[in-house]
Amino acid sequence: MGPRSLPLTTIGGVLVHTVMLLTSLVLLVTFGLPMSSYATPSFVNDLAFVENRPADDIFGTFGVRLQLDVAATDTGGAGALTGPGAKTQATSSNASFPFAQPVTIPVNSFFGLLGVEFTANLLLSGGAADFSKVTGTYNFTVTNTSAQSVSDTGHNLDKPELIPIPTGLHTNNFSSTPVFSFTDPNPTPGITGLARRYDFFIFDGITKNAIYEFASSTGTLSLTPSFTVPTGLLVPNHPYFLSAASIDIDTTETSTPLHPSWESRSREFLAFTPVPEPGTLLLFGAGFVALTGVAWRQRRRQ
Repeated sequence: MGPRSLPLTTIGGVLVHTVMLLTSLVLLVTFGLPMSSYATPSFVNDLAFVENRPADDIFGTFGVRLQLDVAATDTGGAGALTGPGAKTQATSSNASFPFAQPVTIPVNSFFGLLGVEFTANLLLSGGAADFSKVTGTYNFTVTNTSAQSVSDTGHNLDKPELIPIPTGLHTNNFSSTPVFSFTDPNPTPGITGLARRYDFFIFDGITKNAIYEFASSTGTLSLTPSFTVPTGLLVPNHPYFLSAASIDIDTTETSTPLHPSWESRSREFLAFTPVPEPGTLLLFGAGFVALTGVAWRQRRRQ
């Protein structure tokens, strides 16, 4: 006599019980793990520096300001850093800090080249006279939608100065890969321990979203205020803004990707629209002539 078979109802009951048991175990393991195991914010970098922005700033953020900037990522995606309950804040070590603390750093919707960017541009009503009130270190805290927080203390902002606005912004042609150059009116920092460097940005002329930054792309700042626009970024007949930046870095501190030792920056913008290059126009013209010839021959056959 062969082995006895279990009734189908019994087998089904065993299967259902087993599935429910496995499901319960999975849920128990999932929710029993620390929240950080499935959603963790992390810093890409954080900066605190003073900035001199021009009257024609494309974002309307002109004047002398303290800029607090954080770039962060999260294993739960960008939404984990921008959704309900998420927040990014900073606290100054300076007892004379002229703003309410902690400072809320809002999402920078125009810049997303390094993850999720948060930027606070705090106007210094006294200009350079307020520098002593904003020196010191800043502790940054990023909290995601799962209430997971990470904190970091940035470099010591102790050598701010007012860098003159870049002048003479120009390109050597109107192609999609021009050389963009500008002039630094006073390239020698006025404070010992500083070195002047340069950066270059490209913003879409319609959305004002950043599509390129030299420092983010290359991992370094330039020694000279001249940059070649990389291929594949600009589209003919589309408007852009090319942005020049002069930056003071503190050579007495070790500058790292997480803690760039920026002390000061000044910026200016150039509206720029590339035009189709001559080779493209020649090809278009040849194609137009060929199409015209075909149309003429077809008319003769009618």
